[in-house]
Amino acid sequence: MKIKFSLLAAIPVAFYPVVIQAEENQLNNIETISIIGSRAPVEKSTLASSVSFINADTIAASGAATVPDLLRTFASVNLSQSGPIGTLTEVRFRGSESNHILVLLDGVEINDIAQGGLVDFAHILVSDVESIELLRGPQSALWGTSAVSGVISITTKKSEILGQHRLSSNIALGTQSTNQIGLSYKTKQNNVMVSANINHYATDGDNIAREGSEDDGYRNTSFNTNITYQSSAQHKLTFNARLIDFKSEFDSIDFVNTGLPTDADNFSNGDQLSAMVRWDFKPSKSIWSQSVSYQMNRSATDNFSSDAISGSIFSGGTIGETQRLNWINYVDLGDKDFINIGLDAVKEDFEQSGPVVFGDPNQQQENQTISILSDGQYEITQDLYTSYSVRADNSDEFDNAESFRIGLNYNFSDNFKVFVSRGKAIKNPSFTERFGFFPGTFTGNSALIPESSYSSELGFIFNGLAQFNAAVTFFDTKLEDEINGFVFDATSGAFTAQNLEETSTRKGLELSLYGDWDSLSWKASYAYLEAKAPSEVELRRSRHSGSATVNYSLDYRNNLYIQADYTGSKQDRFFPPLPNPSQIVGLKPYWLVSANYQYQYSERLKLGIRVDNLLDKSFEDVVGFVGQSRKILLNLQYQWN
Repeated sequence: MKIKFSLLAAIPVAFYPVVIQAEENQLNNIETISIIGSRAPVEKSTLASSVSFINADTIAASGAATVPDLLRTFASVNLSQSGPIGTLTEVRFRGSESNHILVLLDGVEINDIAQGGLVDFAHILVSDVESIELLRGPQSALWGTSAVSGVISITTKKSEILGQHRLSSNIALGTQSTNQIGLSYKTKQNNVMVSANINHYATDGDNIAREGSEDDGYRNTSFNTNITYQSSAQHKLTFNARLIDFKSEFDSIDFVNTGLPTDADNFSNGDQLSAMVRWDFKPSKSIWSQSVSYQMNRSATDNFSSDAISGSIFSGGTIGETQRLNWINYVDLGDKDFINIGLDAVKEDFEQSGPVVFGDPNQQQENQTISILSDGQYEITQDLYTSYSVRADNSDEFDNAESFRIGLNYNFSDNFKVFVSRGKAIKNPSFTERFGFFPGTFTGNSALIPESSYSSELGFIFNGLAQFNAAVTFFDTKLEDEINGFVFDATSGAFTAQNLEETSTRKGLELSLYGDWDSLSWKASYAYLEAKAPSEVELRRSRHSGSATVNYSLDYRNNLYIQADYTGSKQDRFFPPLPNPSQIVGLKPYWLVSANYQYQYSERLKLGIRVDNLLDKSFEDVVGFVGQSRKILLNLQYQWN
């Protein structure tokens, strides 16, 4: 059925529904309340899923510049970064592909459909981030087709104190000619809350290639704002927007001699815009409430290559835009029982442009989907909870699809719980996989069908003691109709994408430990993964990975944060010069150690020094692309009022 998206705008629809609840309650309870475990905030103690948090204190203590620096501490996260800071940074979770995890920033989905549905985490700076939440497992029934292996929710800072005006700034200088400057303003007056943050980051960077001396720099200017108007106890309006403008330099590939990156003055210019407007309505003395919203996300990237005669020339670009409408009704059934029912409508537009050389890459494509969804929770007996989520999708381009998740959670005590769950997730082929065209290298396949993922989980969580907490999760996932994007097509002489006939599997274990001892907070994680495809090698996934962090307050002025992340050996695909066929090569395991020291000079002034890759370890996440070398950054933060 063809869906007329313009007509849907006439009905009351919303997305990322949240029951009316004070923002300060969500922020203060972020360790106990999950904002993505359901279509309404839900207590972690009743959730039949594994959820991890990074809170504001940890983020501030880390001194990290980008979100990927923090994501490494989550169990089962594999980062693939094509060089130093600013280069393409993909996240593979639980052995899945990088476009199998959905990312929300202040409730807005920021997956880039122009880049195959993945999120390039290189451009998400930490400057105004309040918390990061990771919900594991298949969540397509809740959040749509990108949420195959999990959901990451990033929340920015907001004012918490009524009558407060807070203006703060930060300045940072470091090696590789790195500089950063930011300004933030937050206020909460009567029934209005406003926050705004602007940040500029620039660095000369490192050399991506193994050989040569040409550095590849990066520049990022970002702005975000949140405005909330609580007109009455029944009505609340929310608006947020995020704008990023960046330039990232990169090298070319020597297709003639080595097949590896070589120095070049190539660069990408890009901009990203995401925004949301939402109306929450909760009638007085009613068990029913609703949320009505609209969100959009637009990403545009233009690539330029170096030319000895004419200088930089345009080599191609993409634009991806997603508009989402959604309507969720929340019914409070008493105690911790509830049900959500809603509609979800999505319109996706894809545009590719480039010079016409041995074929025309210029094209425009679109897809529209409308979905019916529901989730809920019910207490069967004391401390035994069952939960569900279901979704039915009707798409312009694909057959009707259904996804689901069911779970049981039993609290043996206030400190110990066990959960089990089973779910199905759907991932539609990306526009790039279906229609992408890169002369001589890749031709899309419009006949692709969606991937289907079936996953089971068993988890044990021990929580409630300050000194020691633990969580262990076992997962077993089967992926049917997996899309392989590296299939050689003899007819075109280029690669294309195809659905595999065999079933791929991902099995593993995740262990997380954390606790507090007086002035010391610590956290450790480990993950074991078996990712197998019968006829293909699963690339860029480590069998063993882990992380350990220590945050120590020496006294009320001095704080030391140390983070050590381990990435085990993994495999990648190398393309040597023609006519040699592609090869599977191994990437060596490595440890990355970072440290941050902060000194609270006064109530308003804080000084810090952050060292990335403290041991100056040489490593590669992508074959031939050299990772970030040691980097030192001095930081000054000042709160004006």
